[in-house]
Amino acid sequence: MYKQLIQLFIMYLLSFLGATMFYFAHIPLPWILGPLLATFIYNTYTTTTLSQNKFILNISFLFTGCQIGATFTTTTLEKVIPYFVPFFIITVLLIYACMKSGELLAKYASIGKTTGVLGSIPGGLSVMVEMSDSLKANTGLVAIFHTIRLMAVLMIVPLLASFMFTQTDTATMVSDRISFNVWTAILYGLLFILAYLLRRKIPAPFVLIPMIIIACFKISGIEVGNVPVSLYHFAQVSIGIHLGLSITMSDIKKAGNFSWVFFLFTCVIIMLSVGLGYIFASMSNLSFATAMLSLAPGGLVEMAITAGEVNADPAIVGSLQLVRLLFIILILPFALKKWTKFDS
Repeated sequence: MYKQLIQLFIMYLLSFLGATMFYFAHIPLPWILGPLLATFIYNTYTTTTLSQNKFILNISFLFTGCQIGATFTTTTLEKVIPYFVPFFIITVLLIYACMKSGELLAKYASIGKTTGVLGSIPGGLSVMVEMSDSLKANTGLVAIFHTIRLMAVLMIVPLLASFMFTQTDTATMVSDRISFNVWTAILYGLLFILAYLLRRKIPAPFVLIPMIIIACFKISGIEVGNVPVSLYHFAQVSIGIHLGLSITMSDIKKAGNFSWVFFLFTCVIIMLSVGLGYIFASMSNLSFATAMLSLAPGGLVEMAITAGEVNADPAIVGSLQLVRLLFIILILPFALKKWTKFDS
């Protein structure tokens, strides 16, 4: 136990140093990318097995979900609902393009078509690994491909967004900040308990449950205090450590030459999402930044935080990324079974 605490302390110390360096270097997502890189390097060269504290990680996801939910307003629904159908159609087209690129990857790399497709779809790592088990794909390769996609998206999309759009401080994600109070602390505690109880029934419960409930409160006009900036940064650092530990050099080496091929495929999908984001923005009254990040093949949390940095709307980005996540979780497994059955 004592040794684990020492390792955890060293990880956080290095991560905060990495975050500080990224912050002063004006690199986007400094509180996530700095810890991610620092943890990845430390994990690569240390002989000790590192792990993130589960309780700290879940609390960090909770804070992040609450912060994203706090960005919702009544105008969020007014902006999202009219363009739900176009967004859904564009999302389906993007996922279809990912599936076809997965087929090309499978053909080039001489791997199973199901493995290639599952490795290319922009879903969460745990979700896609679970799908690969049920569809009897190569789970190891699926995990490796999603690890490479995660690295590419986290490094490219925030940098691309910061160069294309105006960069701001993540602390300004919520324009009218309400001070943290006792009522908010009690609410956060209840949300944590609810997320814990539903952890086996709902994907990413520590993010989605607080995000949805806080959003409902804000839309209904119920005042809820914002997450203090210091806690929000700590939450991002904890998530960055978690992401850094999920990426290992051994996994990248296992992919061999395929890693570069898949990296190029990921870059193509990112550029495709930029193009589709421009089309989506021209079809709606959403800004280009908001539309692009809503379609970017990254995670809900990372893209919503990036939105807060580049003057996009984190609430809209979070809600539309949630729509895609639900589509991938609820509908895609059935479509994939039909797809692979038809191809075989």
